[in-house]
Amino acid sequence: MPTHKKTPASHVWVALGGNQGDVYNCFKSARKSIAKHPSCELLQSSLLYQTPPLGSVGQADYLNAVIAISTYLEPLDLLQVLQNIEHAHGRIRQEHWGARTLDLDILAYDNLHLQSNILTLPHSQLHVRQFVLRPLCDIAPLWLHPSLRKNASELLQSLLDSGEEPLENGSLW
Repeated sequence: MPTHKKTPASHVWVALGGNQGDVYNCFKSARKSIAKHPSCELLQSSLLYQTPPLGSVGQADYLNAVIAISTYLEPLDLLQVLQNIEHAHGRIRQEHWGARTLDLDILAYDNLHLQSNILTLPHSQLHVRQFVLRPLCDIAPLWLHPSLRKNASELLQSLLDSGEEPLENGSLW
C-alpha cells in the first residue's frame, strides 16, 4: 500500500510522451487515470506538442505534454502509480529512448531534491529538453528550478538562445 503524506498536498509536474499507437487518446486516458486516483488531483494540462524523437533513427515523431497535479503520495509511491498507468496503456520497456505508447516522467515534486537509483528530482534532463520545457512553460512559466535557480521560461529561452529551433504551436487535448 502506498505511503501517503499527511498535509499539505505536494505540487508535482509530470511529462507525458509517446509515439506508438493512438497516442492522443492514450494521453487523455492516462490523464483521466491520474485524476481518478484517490491521492491525486489534476490541476492543469499544457498544450500538446509534436516533436522529433531522441534516440533510435526511424521512429515516429512524439507527442509531448506536461500536467500539474497535487498529491499526497510520496515521490517513489507516485512513480509506482505512474508506471502502473504506463503499463496499463501498453508500455513495454525494451530500449532506452525507444518507441513507446506512453512515458510518464516526474519532472519536479515541490522543490524537492532527490537522487536515488530509481528517481532523480528534479528530472536530470529537464533543463535541456525543449519538448519538456515548452509545455511546462504553458502551465508554470515561473516554476523555479531549485538548483539552477532559473525559472522554466528562462531555461527555455537559454535553449532558444543557443540556436535550438522553437517548437511549433501546440494544440489542445
